[in-house]
Amino acid sequence: MISEQVSLNNTSAIKIIPSVNYEQTINLHNSSGNNMYLGGSDVSTSNGFHLPNNTDVVVRVQQDNELWGLMATGTGSIHVLRAD
Repeated sequence: MISEQVSLNNTSAIKIIPSVNYEQTINLHNSSGNNMYLGGSDVSTSNGFHLPNNTDVVVRVQQDNELWGLMATGTGSIHVLRAD
């Protein structure tokens, strides 16, 4: 397993999960103190999947896709747990 934290900000989307040639199941936790949004490289506060503070979610990222994130305000980290 790989566990990591990815720092996000509210000015530009940051890649959380890179593209690979297999489907990935990703465990995510937002403990940043602020809301964050998940989606593609074009994620924004108006089109992203809302992940409130202190929330866990499991996301299946399809083959050859990436997961990006953006903070609603300020900066924060998302905790990631995924297969090796």
